[in-house]
Amino acid sequence: MKKKRILVIACLIVFIYIFNQKFDFAEEINLLAKSQEDSAENDTSEIKKIQLDVPLINQMEHPRLYNGCEVTSLAMLLNYHGIEVTKNELAEKIAKVPLQYDNGLYGNPNVGFVGNMEDGPGLAVYHEPIYQLAVQYAGKKVIDLTGEPFEKVIKQLQKGLPVWVIVTNTFQPVHNFQTWDTPQGEIQITFSEHSVVITGFDQEYLYLNNPYGTKNQKVDRQAFIQAWEQMGKQAIVITK
Repeated sequence: MKKKRILVIACLIVFIYIFNQKFDFAEEINLLAKSQEDSAENDTSEIKKIQLDVPLINQMEHPRLYNGCEVTSLAMLLNYHGIEVTKNELAEKIAKVPLQYDNGLYGNPNVGFVGNMEDGPGLAVYHEPIYQLAVQYAGKKVIDLTGEPFEKVIKQLQKGLPVWVIVTNTFQPVHNFQTWDTPQGEIQITFSEHSVVITGFDQEYLYLNNPYGTKNQKVDRQAFIQAWEQMGKQAIVITK
């Protein structure tokens, strides 16, 4: 009986030893994986200049989208990732709301494109409807970065990922905002709103594909960031 008790205790000790060894090994694996992730993050964070080759699409090319900068920029983003889609296909699928309802309320760009995208009059569409449309093509690879600091945008570029954004058409802050009453409440809007794809950066400038027809257009970095923040820090990326 005593020998059996000793044998049981010995087995228990061996089991505890093996269990601890496995736990330590698993912990070491986790630490190694985290170290590799941190190392990769540090590697990309060292990139101080980059310019991506993103296909340019001009919103004014036939059939034109006079107010279609947002879906045109999304088409560029999707094409970059090998997803073949045209600006006009996206224009057909995007959610839409009237420029003005019969009761006098205005459309809300957070709900859908406001007005007539092809010929006007119209305003814009913001990140949420664009995100929902992008998900139809790229699924869970689509990430809405809206509200994040601009450093998160830079990190995506460092990874080789262009970023869809809402900014102003002057790429600097503007002072012509209006208050609109919409079915969802009051919002601040400006007809100076514009959407582009950020394709690169360096210490002083950002580079972007402008759907008005300019590839890798160079703009002042700080002024652009201020305008982007003024427009609500709206940004969307598609991961690989």
